[in-house]
Amino acid sequence: MKTVTLISSIITTLLIMSTMICGMWLKAKNISDPSSLAFHMNFGIASVVFCFITMILLIIFLLGIKKKGEE
Repeated sequence: MKTVTLISSIITTLLIMSTMICGMWLKAKNISDPSSLAFHMNFGIASVVFCFITMILLIIFLLGIKKKGEE
């Protein structure tokens, strides 16, 4: 479970960084092409989805550690 949480965290971090870099690039170059904006939105949506998955995995992982400590 620890490995899955770590991998999900890394993917989430990379997606968020990619979204930020892509957004800054679009703003700096004044790009308003619909396909570019759609591509950026897909990165943003994937970032949010992976963020929720990572939070759920982290909660499950931490609750598992807490249960082991109580036994």
